[in-house]
Amino acid sequence: MQSSPFRALAHYRSLPTIVSWRRLLVAAAARASYAMVPLGTMSAITASTGSVALGGLATGVVSLSTAIASPFIGRWSDYSGQRRMLLIVTPLSALALASLLTAALMGWSDWRLWAACLFVGVTSLPIGSLTRARWVSHSLTPRLLATAFSYESMVDELMFVFGPVLVGLTAVVFPAAPLALAAGLVTVAGGLFAYHAPRTLVEPQAAGVDSRPSIARVLWAIAPAIIAMMAIGTLFGATQAGLTAKATALGVPGQAGVVYGAMGIGSAIMAILVVVISERVTPAMRVALPAFFAAGAMWLAGHFDSLLPVAGVLFVAGLNVGVMMVTSFTNAEKLAPAGGLAVAMTAMPAAITVGVSAGSIAGGFAASHTGPQAAFLVSAGACVIAALSALPLARRTR
Repeated sequence: MQSSPFRALAHYRSLPTIVSWRRLLVAAAARASYAMVPLGTMSAITASTGSVALGGLATGVVSLSTAIASPFIGRWSDYSGQRRMLLIVTPLSALALASLLTAALMGWSDWRLWAACLFVGVTSLPIGSLTRARWVSHSLTPRLLATAFSYESMVDELMFVFGPVLVGLTAVVFPAAPLALAAGLVTVAGGLFAYHAPRTLVEPQAAGVDSRPSIARVLWAIAPAIIAMMAIGTLFGATQAGLTAKATALGVPGQAGVVYGAMGIGSAIMAILVVVISERVTPAMRVALPAFFAAGAMWLAGHFDSLLPVAGVLFVAGLNVGVMMVTSFTNAEKLAPAGGLAVAMTAMPAAITVGVSAGSIAGGFAASHTGPQAAFLVSAGACVIAALSALPLARRTR
């Protein structure tokens, strides 16, 4: 018998009994710091050097180095366990943020700035991915595991929305204050997250496995999920570019971030409600159908001349993106070969980061040469790619 929606939502009450409320809050606070880093870097370096180009380049160095380092951090966790890895990397991450804060305060624009940005990127911890790996190790039922993944995606989206808000609030003190707060959060919340990490993390499907699959093999195995996440990241980046161009054309550039938050809120809401979707809806359908709806919403968003209806359309798009994100993480967990779970989980946010960079470049180019509507078409195209990534999943289901 199919569970009722209310019974499905009731599964969330089981999560604190498994890991405790305190650890759930610590994990949320630990990832909040990293949600602040991209915009915090942009605002701090732009203010200290007087160059938006340098601020953007610094943010790009941080983001891309984070994406490259994440799978290797996951592999380290696979081999030595989360606790050992976190106890080493977390202090380094706090030190890296302190070095970037120093670079901003001193107004450096030479190799010292780029070294600090690279240091921050390679030591940034994928807290959400590490937390998902912990849920898998508890050997939960499929329904409870889906509930845990939905909760984690909801927290990711909330941090995605409120991280920039924290940057805006703390930057009022001084431009580099967000970096100082991020360093403090990594030290305190990140330290607690590392302390509570399990010494060993045994994947149910990896019990008895003597060797670990190569990173390349893991990435190939979860390729459909990675493509979907890169497409989602491209959607985010192109939409940011389109909104910025549209808000600037309307004479209200400062409202772009507020309107963009509507998509994050919609995604967070649907991420927590994914568990009410019938289990008869296959993983492939949970990616393809929302992707097509989101593509239509992106196409529609480019045709409005006011930001209010755009916000409404982006909220609807976010509802569909929430389903796609939760499903993609679940697919990565199912597709990962034995012994490669941490690599798979850390590769997913890295895929989003790469997608955001590609979307920002493609969307910005399209908006500057053709207009805001062209950037939203890039977003729609990314949704179509996400839908096509479901084809291998459909074949595997059959």
